[in-house]
Amino acid sequence: MTETALTLSDTDWRSLDRLQVGFTVFRPDLSLLFANRTARSHWPIMYSSLDDGASLFDAVGLQMRSVFPRINEATFQVRQSLVMDAIRKCSELDMVTATGRHVVATYSRLDDDLVVGIAHDVTDLVKREVSLKDARRDAVTASEAKSEFLATMSHEIRTPLNGVIGMSEALQHRQLGAAEKEMVDTIVDSSHTMLVLLNDILDLSKIEAGRLDINPVVENVRERICWLKRTYAPIARKKGLSLEVAFDPRLPEYLAFDATRARQCIDNLVFNALKFTSRGGVTIAVMAGDMSRDGRITLTVHVCDTGIGIAPEQRERMFNTFEQADGSTSQRFGGSGLGLAISRKLARLMGGDITCTSKPGEGSVFSLSFETRLAEEPKDGPASLRVGPLRETFSLKGIRALVVDDNEINLRVARAALEPLGVEVTEATSGQQALVTLSRTEIDIVLLDSHMPGMDGPETLKHIRQSGMPWSIVPVIAVTADAMAGDRTKYLAMGMDEYIAKPILERELMTALSRIKSRLRTRSSRRSPAFSDTFLDVSTAANLQKLLQTN
Repeated sequence: MTETALTLSDTDWRSLDRLQVGFTVFRPDLSLLFANRTARSHWPIMYSSLDDGASLFDAVGLQMRSVFPRINEATFQVRQSLVMDAIRKCSELDMVTATGRHVVATYSRLDDDLVVGIAHDVTDLVKREVSLKDARRDAVTASEAKSEFLATMSHEIRTPLNGVIGMSEALQHRQLGAAEKEMVDTIVDSSHTMLVLLNDILDLSKIEAGRLDINPVVENVRERICWLKRTYAPIARKKGLSLEVAFDPRLPEYLAFDATRARQCIDNLVFNALKFTSRGGVTIAVMAGDMSRDGRITLTVHVCDTGIGIAPEQRERMFNTFEQADGSTSQRFGGSGLGLAISRKLARLMGGDITCTSKPGEGSVFSLSFETRLAEEPKDGPASLRVGPLRETFSLKGIRALVVDDNEINLRVARAALEPLGVEVTEATSGQQALVTLSRTEIDIVLLDSHMPGMDGPETLKHIRQSGMPWSIVPVIAVTADAMAGDRTKYLAMGMDEYIAKPILERELMTALSRIKSRLRTRSSRRSPAFSDTFLDVSTAANLQKLLQTN
């Protein structure tokens, strides 16, 4: 194509001149051959100078001086060179027009060395990108503000809740009359319901922020489920319901999975099954899938009930946040509508899902699946399984514990939880007092609050570890109302040996103590009672299979 070949009809030239994009043609020596109206409106001084015979280099400089009158010389020269290089090397160039519009110009070289430039106005696109960046920034800011608010509120709520749960659980182990025992049980149940709701909100926040991690540990699944059965057996008996457990004969003894999150999901399913069932019973059936070559096994836990059932059009709604099957359900049975939504999210994080089959008026089967890996029995056995649900199954007689907390109620709660286990409790109300106590008294374990005036928990731990004294290696458990994502990891990374979130729950306390029990001066070979497998009878198994096949 030659310059003479560019001779066009008047109609063609007018068409090029009316294009909404800038269209420019330069000769091989970069003198101007043609520029349409749009191009000239972008940089009028540059094209006027070219028409007057100025070089492209000088014309670009004149235009830049008019657009950026206060530009320093070094920056000016760099920008001028960038423009010239883009045209010479036929590349893309992002520029600002005389009217402040954003334009992207693309240059191409033809066969006879003519250079064609096409400039697109991208101002609206740039504005949208800026708006999106602002929106993302605002979203991040809002998310951080929400997380900070939840962390603060969680801390503030957990502190008084620690006193309510701790003292009420301590009362449960006292000799009480029937009426008083019923009152205490109501306080415990209500406070635990409040704690579940608080944890659900925090878990939802963690999941939405992508900050909830899955941490596999080795567990004996049969023992875990049988323990669960013992936990919920009193609720079933109170309602006159049966509670049965069945295991797949192929189920391996030990598997690696996130036992905490799996238990959370199963707890929710079993609790719901018992809540919505008034006759018959609940069955927990644990099935194992085929093992892959790398040892992965999909575990499925079916929770079968003979309760109210769920209509087909309502089944998926149950898994939406803050929703239940229908409005009457929440009015009759209560609940926040968070449990199933969070459980499904957790299941999917573990590589599985939760599904439901049901018939209204006959019952439902909720099926939790999650990925596990074949594992060997730990040398010391799974710590959490050595702790039974009752205090009588666990003893630390002769152990001396130092409880450090500036809150009097928290000290009383810790004492009430530890002394029935045989622990001799010494108290300190500050980090400084704790260090003095350690230097004068033989202490076997420290329960350390994180937030204290003056010397806080992390600073106290630092002084303990760096003391160079025999007590520098004493096991330290962080006892804190910090329960957001990453808090456990944070405290363990500091050098804490264990972590307990307030309010102090009996099960969590004994689990943490059991993990470090071997390091204490008093050794104990006591183990929790052996668990026995429970199997379904033929009729129950048939009913389960029938429900599993329900659409």
